[in-house]
Amino acid sequence: MDITKSDITNYRSKNTHGYNQQQNLNTLIQSIGMRSQPLDITVEVLETQDIAKYSFGSVYSGLHTVWKFDFVVEHNNVFTKDDDDIHFLKSDCDRIAFTPYLDETVNFLNNVFDTNTSEYLNIYFIKIV
Repeated sequence: MDITKSDITNYRSKNTHGYNQQQNLNTLIQSIGMRSQPLDITVEVLETQDIAKYSFGSVYSGLHTVWKFDFVVEHNNVFTKDDDDIHFLKSDCDRIAFTPYLDETVNFLNNVFDTNTSEYLNIYFIKIV
């Protein structure tokens, strides 16, 4: 899904494409923010990426645009459950709706963040220490 930081926040803007990109990003930030405020957010658009190099679902293959979203949080282990450092990050973001048909190069089965299925995983998280 396209989470480009367009900075277009006025729903009356004539640039609905940019507005929807920003709303997808806002949705992700708000989902993460249910447990901890994400800080130092950066979004990078990586075009023409071989999906085999990433951990997306098995139905996705070939060359596609990928959005890399980096952030930090103030509290250690806020997303941890048992031995899974990102358990609550995955569960809080799973099945959250987004606006499709922007600059993404994949048509999704469902227009929701999928953090759990091996086939349709379209967003995943990596904890970097």
